[in-house]
Amino acid sequence: MRYDVIIIGGGDGDATLGLKILEAGKSCALLCEGRISEDKTREAFRSAGGVLLMGDRVREVKWESDTKVEALFTENLGDTPLQAGCFVLCSGRFFTRGLKSDMEKVYEPVFGCDVEFEPDRSKWCVDDFFAAQPFESFGVKTSEDGNALKEGKIIENLLVTGDILRGGQNNVEEVCKTII
Repeated sequence: MRYDVIIIGGGDGDATLGLKILEAGKSCALLCEGRISEDKTREAFRSAGGVLLMGDRVREVKWESDTKVEALFTENLGDTPLQAGCFVLCSGRFFTRGLKSDMEKVYEPVFGCDVEFEPDRSKWCVDDFFAAQPFESFGVKTSEDGNALKEGKIIENLLVTGDILRGGQNNVEEVCKTII
């Protein structure tokens, strides 16, 4: 299955970005592991001709080189590759499983992108439950153009947007300009 753009979603902006891509005349698939509250936007995306792969998740990434994604393989599609000229990581943070953590680190589980986080785990939270928590600013590192970084190298066909970004910036408009 080949598309112009494949969005790995979970955050609030995934279907909105997909709609903009479809409006520009490009084909787009949205892969989302779970359901969140923005189902109306996702339904609009599907109605506009987008391919919505709900309840599925990436199990393997095939790399063309160490700086370019070739294809994704998912749990539900098995050995059928999802290919695209451009991939967009828009998977949110911890709640939507875009970021995960263990006792030593915070990591991005799909592509292994570089993540900026406080290495001292004791500083991930503050005592005041209602205060802004330091872990809320953790996120995937990108180049100035919004491409993901992995081991310090720019992944040329993997853009990042939404809450998964370091500081949670929403750069959907910039990503659209890059893709369209």
